[in-house]
Amino acid sequence: MKTRTDAQSNLASTAHWTAAVRGLETDRADRLFSDPWATSLAGEQGAAWLAERPVDSVIPIVLCTRYFDDFMMRITTQEAIQQIVLLAAGLDTRAFRLGLPARTQVFELDQPAVLQHKEQVLRLVGAQPVCRRKLIEVNLTGGWQGALVQAGFYSDCPSGWLLEGFLFYLPNERITQILDYVSNLAAPASWLGFDIINHDVLCSPWTRPWVDMQASYGAPWIGYLDDPIAFLAECGWEVTLSQAGQPEANFGRWKLPVIPVTQPDIPHNWYVVARKA
Repeated sequence: MKTRTDAQSNLASTAHWTAAVRGLETDRADRLFSDPWATSLAGEQGAAWLAERPVDSVIPIVLCTRYFDDFMMRITTQEAIQQIVLLAAGLDTRAFRLGLPARTQVFELDQPAVLQHKEQVLRLVGAQPVCRRKLIEVNLTGGWQGALVQAGFYSDCPSGWLLEGFLFYLPNERITQILDYVSNLAAPASWLGFDIINHDVLCSPWTRPWVDMQASYGAPWIGYLDDPIAFLAECGWEVTLSQAGQPEANFGRWKLPVIPVTQPDIPHNWYVVARKA
């Protein structure tokens, strides 16, 4: 029987995998983004995982990264959001590699071991953030709201939230709890972005090989939302759905058929963007 420590360690491993994909993309001449620290952050653990993946299999991760890069730039410039919260920030370097306004305050929340590894690597290479940045070492399966407020987050001011690449590793009740916490802390005119699967992903023959691979590495996909629009509407959010291959999440890389984002009985890995009404 896996302990909580085992589960946390497995979830931390996924940050190295994602960083390896970002490093691979950075090496391309036609890259969709540049993360010069990603390969160092991924380390041998990330490189070993990536070496066993077909290149096309990680395209959704690349598209998701670029999609939420654009989201973050849009809300900090066009919408003038000045405080950004990265839940399960992992080895994310957006506070370093994006042209965020200098006034932006980025809060990065994750397990101590993940954030400490990131800081060690970034310090060694002399990386400097382009904006203000605070690290908050917490276990996101427990209480973290108080630590965020104590770090200087203002719940009465609009904020931007990014929950990228981790909700599907959590049981449904935990997903619901986290999104409730976010909704309670987010003032009107706040923005929220995250990726989430529907239940069909877990059982479809088209997606089952990836799901089985994740499970074999000790980081199974178990959590989903079948109707993010309705769920978030009850919490006061106005929602837009996208997914890999849609015009705003294609970037010339998607080679498979593009299906409507709300087509029933089809596996969906949605990119969710919402504004607090």
